[in-house]
Amino acid sequence: MSHSLHRFGTKEDLKNDFCMYARCARGVNRDNPGDKLRKILEIYLSEDYVNYGSSHAGRSFINGLDPREYKETLDHAYGIIISFSHRESVKSVLEKLKEADLGISIVVSGLIEEVAKICDEIGLTLHTATLSLGIYGKKELLPDDETLKIITMCGHSLIGAPLVQSVSEKVKKGTITPEEGSVIIGKPCTCGIFNTRRCASLMGGSEAKGCKGCVSIEK
Repeated sequence: MSHSLHRFGTKEDLKNDFCMYARCARGVNRDNPGDKLRKILEIYLSEDYVNYGSSHAGRSFINGLDPREYKETLDHAYGIIISFSHRESVKSVLEKLKEADLGISIVVSGLIEEVAKICDEIGLTLHTATLSLGIYGKKELLPDDETLKIITMCGHSLIGAPLVQSVSEKVKKGTITPEEGSVIIGKPCTCGIFNTRRCASLMGGSEAKGCKGCVSIEK
């Protein structure tokens, strides 16, 4: 799940930012995985999630992807992505997945020290770790750091700096709230790893408020 590795920021503002990816492998368990993926989705949604989706669905939760509708598509899927903003939610989901023992690979993306600590607490052993080595090259051509923190939450580069900067200006002027702005910014990211709570916090809002009540906003 390398597209979630390059989230830019400080340890402080990344500590409440986790992604989880259940992924079937071609030639191993990709044939008819629907029932297992539905069980994983049920476990995912049993905790305090922020966003979810997948490229095969073509949209995310903040774009109106209903879980009941999504479940019906999973016979033809091979993975589900979800994002969380609380370590206890991640820990609880991993405990439930461990107990379910569905035989599908689970990848957790976040600060490596925190992910390793969670695994240790519930008796899981890290299988593989992939780390981002940072940014090299002509960094002067990049957007400012605050914009980078937001656009790098979409690992497929579907969120552009002009959108972030435009929405940020509206937030500063009080035209929209940070929570509303975070949903507008996150909508181009279809796979579900865009963390609207972190985005709202970065724009001066309250991470605790979340954005589940904002999903129908059109600006």
